[in-house]
Amino acid sequence: MRLSLLAPFLLAAALAGPIPALAQDDGGPAIEPEAMAALQKMGSFLQTLKSFSVKGVASYDEALPRGLQAQDDSTATIDVVRPDHVRAEQASDRRHRLLVYDGKTFSVYSKTSGYYAQAPVAATIYQLAGKLESDYAVNLPLLDLFVWADPQAAKPAISVARVAGLATIGGIACDQYVFREPGRDWQVWLRRGAQPLPLRVVFTDTRKESRPQFRADYEWTLDARPAASAFAFTPPAAAIEVPIKRMMDMAPQRK
Repeated sequence: MRLSLLAPFLLAAALAGPIPALAQDDGGPAIEPEAMAALQKMGSFLQTLKSFSVKGVASYDEALPRGLQAQDDSTATIDVVRPDHVRAEQASDRRHRLLVYDGKTFSVYSKTSGYYAQAPVAATIYQLAGKLESDYAVNLPLLDLFVWADPQAAKPAISVARVAGLATIGGIACDQYVFREPGRDWQVWLRRGAQPLPLRVVFTDTRKESRPQFRADYEWTLDARPAASAFAFTPPAAAIEVPIKRMMDMAPQRK
């Protein structure tokens, strides 16, 4: 089953100005039960998915010297077989990474540099998402949302949860929600109905004065059956193995 691939240009309209209902304190509760219930419903549905594929079109604000920011556009393809098999490929004009996890070994390969690294890892999908971001500077916020599909995972300390309202994305009716937790604000657009899939996410880093954002639209394939070989990493003949801690330094830096 395929949901339409969402055009990233629609983000400009969504982010052009404040949401009227949330532009100022309206005296309502900081945490609306309906918004939290939506996350629980999303998580419950994600738990039912045994294998699936997701394609994403994303942009990320990259911090530059003198307080400037530059937008880095990328595409990503993520294959998942639960509970612990993930293959993710992320490509942009400046970097191309392949990440493979078979439940025991995590492999990362940079096509840009020709380096690869491997390490034994025991993690859930959500835990793997945190490791990718903290250790390798790879942002796959879609996997972040799997905290709500992991009964054992500690949930973030949300201080604001609000319903923004109905939004139609690519002809698909969604409900938009906004949340705040320490260090970031974020929004998610969930498909209405029996399949509350996240079709769009926006994360804002509130720890930095420039408030950089990550924005992504997603297309889901719920009947995908990735082959077992998709989670077996074989390095290209010319690839060079390096310590895994070095991989986070492989992405080219702007001056």
